Amino acid sequence: MAHQPFSRAERIARLLARMQSVPRPVARAVAEAVVEGTLKGRGAPAALERFYGALAAAGRTPETANREDFEAAASSRTSYRTLISALTRFDPTVPLAPARDVTKTWDHWLNSKYGSKPKKPRVSTRIAALPEHWPSAWRDALPLLDRVVRRGETAYRPLREKSRASIVAAVGTCETARIWAAARSITLGDAFCPDLAEVFLRYLLVERGITPRSAADYFERVEGFAYRGRLFDRAAAEAFADIRGQLRAEEDDQPDGKRAKVQRFLKAFDLADILHAAARLSEAATSCRGDSAQAERLRRKSVVFALLVNGSDRQGDLSRFRIGREISRLPDGTWEVEFRQAKTRRRKKLGALWPFTSRLLDAHVLGDRPAWQIKDRVAELDGMNLFSLSRVGYDTYHPTALLKEEFGISGHLIRTLVTNLIRTEEPDAAWAAQALLGHSQRYSQRAYLTDFRVTASVRAWQSAIGEIEKQVAP
Repeated sequence: MAHQPFSRAERIARLLARMQSVPRPVARAVAEAVVEGTLKGRGAPAALERFYGALAAAGRTPETANREDFEAAASSRTSYRTLISALTRFDPTVPLAPARDVTKTWDHWLNSKYGSKPKKPRVSTRIAALPEHWPSAWRDALPLLDRVVRRGETAYRPLREKSRASIVAAVGTCETARIWAAARSITLGDAFCPDLAEVFLRYLLVERGITPRSAADYFERVEGFAYRGRLFDRAAAEAFADIRGQLRAEEDDQPDGKRAKVQRFLKAFDLADILHAAARLSEAATSCRGDSAQAERLRRKSVVFALLVNGSDRQGDLSRFRIGREISRLPDGTWEVEFRQAKTRRRKKLGALWPFTSRLLDAHVLGDRPAWQIKDRVAELDGMNLFSLSRVGYDTYHPTALLKEEFGISGHLIRTLVTNLIRTEEPDAAWAAQALLGHSQRYSQRAYLTDFRVTASVRAWQSAIGEIEKQVAP
């Protein structure tokens, strides 16, 4: 005898019986969707039951769901996707940001299983010769970069990692130039000499096609290395110094690259547009699924834009900010920054960030979690990188990569734009630029002070002309 089909009410009742742990409004909406055929695929009732059952067993509410709850509810990528899709549609009050790491784990599994491509032979793009391939006298001088060296009245201090690496790269490139010349029947000895300086210059400008400014930097680093190791005789020292001086003079004759980039930016945008973009990106993230890479990236991008304008910090420093260390949230909800700059080693403290920036930081840290979880979330992320919200951060130039997508400029140019704004609006406030940029009283700050004095002088001259005009007017 054929089985009589269940009525609509009976089918809904059978589905509700399978979802005892699921909140009744959610369970009924799911059951009705299944019966009406508007819920594609299978498994949503079972996935939701596992999820809410795990929450009940742990004594947590849906608003406080964590990574473990999502992991417990899905034993396969298909069941996990079914769960996330069902929660997105039927219970949007459940924050999905805590599931971000679970989503990445399943995506990584899928890519490694089905999306892997055959590995191609790696072609090295390294140009600078490694120290083990340098002449022996050069190699012997390498340890001098790591200790105090006195040469006459000059004392060379141990170098920080980045400075040391740049000098090693420059000397390695000089050795590459020597090898390049040898392949063209230009034989040079192992010592620094005037001929090597000429070969190095030609290699940099012709073979590598770099700018005079960069070439001058290479020469300056090689000179520093050679002076430490007493590898220069008088003729070599004069040859390298003369060429460096010519390169610097040629550099001064070139159009101001930074100024040109700033002018191009200002033709279409201003600093307010960067802040508007920060707000727009943070708002756009709310329309994305909470566990998605897109939502995570939009919020990170908004924070990068706001911090670049708010603090005018170097992007390398920004990339190293850790929650609770270099950047902290105060009890009243504002965020503040205090850190030691990598370039100058000076401490920089500007006080509380703008409320606007603080709100974007809160949104970034929370994801789509309820606002009342912010204190617990900040405590959970203590010591984590601000941008990645994990132990491992992004590379130094990540802020520039994000900024170029929207505006085509680097993060460092924001410092110039902010200084220009202060100089235009408040010519006497050079101290504000010094505090924002984190400069010492040395050369860098003197250059900005000069610009401020020029602007102030022009304004004073314009004011004086205006008074004269009033006196001579008929």
